[in-house]
Amino acid sequence: MNITLGICEKNFLETLEGHEEILFSDKGKYHAIFCDHKKVGVVGFIPVVFPKCTGFVQIVIDPKSRGKGMAEIAEDLLAQKYHLRALYATIKIDNLASIRAHRKAGFTMIDEKRLEVLRDQGLLGENEIRMEKEYKIFTE
Repeated sequence: MNITLGICEKNFLETLEGHEEILFSDKGKYHAIFCDHKKVGVVGFIPVVFPKCTGFVQIVIDPKSRGKGMAEIAEDLLAQKYHLRALYATIKIDNLASIRAHRKAGFTMIDEKRLEVLRDQGLLGENEIRMEKEYKIFTE
């Protein structure tokens, strides 16, 4: 299985089941995910001003291609390409498949105290959780 990132066209994103969850931002950096030269999804991130070199990851993979570890590889390629120190994922509480995939990819849940602060500030919905993954290898 050879996973690479390529040019993303918004119309391809719109063909993927679950694309409604992706906030396509003008500030974002988006890439098509290719598996053995076939488009299977989209991964991107919206940069964060602070902390520097971090961002909110967004990913959607065609249902036929899920469960094969592509999300982890695609997110790691994205972090490497942009020299990111960390990626954050905001996930609906009932999206257990996404939570499992992100845990498998090395993301950890932000502690409950920080989640409450984010909710109190209106930065996270009551039906959402936030996960994070640090990339120390790319910051040296």
